[in-house]
Amino acid sequence: MVLSSDLIARVDAIFANMDKPGHPGAGLLVIDRDEIVYRKCYGLADLETQRPVTADTSFYLGSISKQFAAMAIMMLAEQRQITYEDRLTDFFPQLPSWGADICIRHLLHHTSGLPGYLEFFSSAANVFEWAREINGVTNEAVIERTMNLAGLQFPVGSQYFYSGIGYTLLAMIVAIVSGQSCGGFLKERIFDPLGMKNTVAYDQFRPTRHKLAHGYFLENGRFERWDYPMLTVGDGGLFSTLNDLFLWDQALNTERLVPRAALEQAFTSGKTNDGTPVDYGFGWYTNVSSFVTAAEREQLRTIGADRGYVAHGGSCVAYFNYIIRLLDTQRTVLVLTNCGPITPASQLHLGGIPSPRIQAHHVAALLFAVNGEKRTV
Repeated sequence: MVLSSDLIARVDAIFANMDKPGHPGAGLLVIDRDEIVYRKCYGLADLETQRPVTADTSFYLGSISKQFAAMAIMMLAEQRQITYEDRLTDFFPQLPSWGADICIRHLLHHTSGLPGYLEFFSSAANVFEWAREINGVTNEAVIERTMNLAGLQFPVGSQYFYSGIGYTLLAMIVAIVSGQSCGGFLKERIFDPLGMKNTVAYDQFRPTRHKLAHGYFLENGRFERWDYPMLTVGDGGLFSTLNDLFLWDQALNTERLVPRAALEQAFTSGKTNDGTPVDYGFGWYTNVSSFVTAAEREQLRTIGADRGYVAHGGSCVAYFNYIIRLLDTQRTVLVLTNCGPITPASQLHLGGIPSPRIQAHHVAALLFAVNGEKRTV
């Protein structure tokens, strides 16, 4: 499959503001079934040395890491080492009594009532002070603070609330059950078998990150370097490359890691106690239409996303990423960037540049849809 020069030019134009001298960059990967339709890198991984972004540059994935933690849980469930109905207190007996009401499925679907955890460690508004205060935070530190919670935000299963604690606890469950760190489990059971040789979980062992894209954010008209400070795994913590994530995407089209019936659970929305869908599966959003723009909803319609898709973003100060997978047609668009605003609050534009979510949806609409019909480029 070969893209026309016109389509290539139109795709590249989406990233034109990043593809210029002295600017942090991005990596774009477009997949159609088992084929890379387009793979292009823009801008710089290191402003100091002028090292460009390449397909084997590693980026911090942020919350895209959640799909890997969920896969580890699914693999253990398939081996009957755990069940989705196992309770938190089965693994963490030191938790308060509210832990007995939460099961693994609640953690996966973000219906546990647990909050985020970064506020446990810092309330600083200044990004440098905030990074200093959360520097070196581990999963163990998170659960220590979690044990001090007097109660949950809402009754278990009654609502959806996106919880970093939940996925950190899932990673710790993987470690308890497998007898090795979650990072070690991911390497042995997922990364190495799939050939993802440059993907690591950046935990307390501080593994080497391959050709790292340094993070930058714009402040007072200039880019400031920002080094990722944490050591938590589960809700985030992974560093990976375009090349490795192609291998991950391909595995999700097969039964190499778990049977298809198990994988379908990951791509199916959970529900609250009264049966209301929460639009989140196991590490994947199953419906983003409630928080995207009207233009993006139209783009989703024209690429056939209304027939089935999953997506997820991942961000932290200077890294902003997004992946969308069209399930029925096995098409994927992935954008990784090392450029962010001074605060994570601005999700639509990063210093005047459209966010990776907008970029990914735009690319998908260009390549996979025309006049409402899916394009066969």
